[in-house]
Amino acid sequence: MDKILKEVYLISVEVLQVSHTTTLPKEVCAMSFGKNLARIRKEKHLTQEDLVKRSGVAISQIRRYEAGHSSPTLDVLVRLAKALGVSIDELAFDKETGIAASRLLDRELLEQFELIAGLDEAERQAVKRILEGVIVKHQVEKMIRPKAEQSWSQRFREITDKLARGARAYSQEEIDKVIDEAVTAIRDKAHARV
Repeated sequence: MDKILKEVYLISVEVLQVSHTTTLPKEVCAMSFGKNLARIRKEKHLTQEDLVKRSGVAISQIRRYEAGHSSPTLDVLVRLAKALGVSIDELAFDKETGIAASRLLDRELLEQFELIAGLDEAERQAVKRILEGVIVKHQVEKMIRPKAEQSWSQRFREITDKLARGARAYSQEEIDKVIDEAVTAIRDKAHARV
């Protein structure tokens, strides 16, 4: 069980390191991030100082973002999106490329979201965590793929396959518990750094 915990911890540390250093592609940021940040902040009736308090991002950096002079790291993008109560895609991309719920065109996906709305709270939260994980994984992979010889997704699959082979003696519940403990420990460590 300790071996599984160690592997999950190492994967999580790798993801956290990437999120603290990976910036959005320049063409995405230059075109829309700064404008979106300013627009959404103003729509929420927040000053730059309010956003500083909510996100922990320095006011000088927020000013550079809004002026289009700087690109955020993935970690900062996530903090700003949470502080503003919007999705990462709404903040990072222009309206035509975003996939916010108001612009969702895929009818089947929309119907699935409507069905999810009928689930009980615990089930909805589980679906939400799964979706957030898949989206963040995809966004991180998209940003680091050109820089890495092996994609994060491939590395993650290899490690989880190894974990699955080594964990056959454990129940899924025991494995889930170890993963939850590892994720909590990593989040606590990440929050301590911020």
